[in-house]
Amino acid sequence: MKTIFVLITAALLSVSVYAKDNKNEKDVKGTAAIETVQKVNVVGITGSIIDNKSKELLAGAAIFINGNKYYSDLDGNFAISDIKPGKHKVRVELISYQPSEMEIDVRKDQKLSIGLVQE
Repeated sequence: MKTIFVLITAALLSVSVYAKDNKNEKDVKGTAAIETVQKVNVVGITGSIIDNKSKELLAGAAIFINGNKYYSDLDGNFAISDIKPGKHKVRVELISYQPSEMEIDVRKDQKLSIGLVQE
């Protein structure tokens, strides 16, 4: 009788552990699917920062979007690929230039040209 009780208890414990493992596996797959959908729902912004007067490209300008900071490269260009569609406040700063601030409404990949005025 003890042997049967031990076998039944062991079988129930095994089924219980297996069920918990499967549940965790499903949770991980569901999370991965949500992350994939969220990554698909982003757009990119590319562009250049220029001097309004001389039309020269400006390297090293700081571009702020949604609390994140990006920089224009040595050619004055920038590329940001992880922006959610919608309205965003963009601020651009560079030493010896007046900061520029604008609101953009991004629905698909967009190219911007942002002009700065020297102080």
